[in-house]
Amino acid sequence: MNRLPQLSGIAIFVQVAETGAFNEAARRMNLTPSAASKAVTRLEEDLGVRLLRRTTRSVSLTPEGERYLEGARRALAELETSAAEAAGSTMEPGGTLRVSAPSALGRMWLAPALYDFHRQWPKVSIELSLDDRIVDLAGEGNDVVIRSGTLADSASLVARKLFGSQLVLCAAPDYWARNAAPKSPCDLEVHACLNFRNRRTGKAVPWVFDVEGQTIPHLFKGPLTTDDGEAVLHAAVGGLGVSQMPGYMAAEAVRSGALVPTLEAFTPPATQYSAIYLDRRLVAPRIRVFIDFLIARPLVHDADARVTG
Repeated sequence: MNRLPQLSGIAIFVQVAETGAFNEAARRMNLTPSAASKAVTRLEEDLGVRLLRRTTRSVSLTPEGERYLEGARRALAELETSAAEAAGSTMEPGGTLRVSAPSALGRMWLAPALYDFHRQWPKVSIELSLDDRIVDLAGEGNDVVIRSGTLADSASLVARKLFGSQLVLCAAPDYWARNAAPKSPCDLEVHACLNFRNRRTGKAVPWVFDVEGQTIPHLFKGPLTTDDGEAVLHAAVGGLGVSQMPGYMAAEAVRSGALVPTLEAFTPPATQYSAIYLDRRLVAPRIRVFIDFLIARPLVHDADARVTG
């Protein structure tokens, strides 16, 4: 590397990598496509490596570009945060916040909360991705990822607990009118069970029960298996069968009487949901206020649906 790369070239490279096109990156940064291309070419010359593969139709990262992108994003985020800190606490948080959340949780809890967040912090714009797969927080450019369970590798991540949500076993009143309610998990073998399939593994997600202090998984057959949680919810409300679903999904239907819980004595411990972000010396103000907002934002509370906050 002959000289230190210019910061503007790094920022343009990140935009090109994220948009996959020089035209769009240039538009976002108020540049001409030619100026954006020259800036990235100069960056590659300074580094002595090829970061992008260019064709007449597409732009893609080289292996070296993929490695450089993660560090470039982190460096730009640190600089932005340092600038905000230097400007003092009177500066209002702003900029784009990239958030990833599970599909059903994002639609049923997070999206409705964004109006209140925008009223408090109008200069922060949110790019929301709803996906149930495992997300590479740094590699995909996310600022905050909301997920359940514990972190497999938390060396470079911070997890702030948001709430716990218990599973609910339930079916429509019409279904219970046609079928005797189970007295134990084993009784579900003869019921029409509606199952959720994990998109990543392609396998049905086991139902779990607390039996004498132990969490026991069960797999049941039934008329529906789908990779969309809300499809399971609507099928259950429609009377197709019985299902075990997160409390935040079932709460409104339970409250309205559209679903009736059963086997509550076998409810397993609540699943913990957390907001996860990169472990940095300085956290961008927009990330900090967003996570504080989520922590203060209660999940739907409904004792009948066995939802806890």
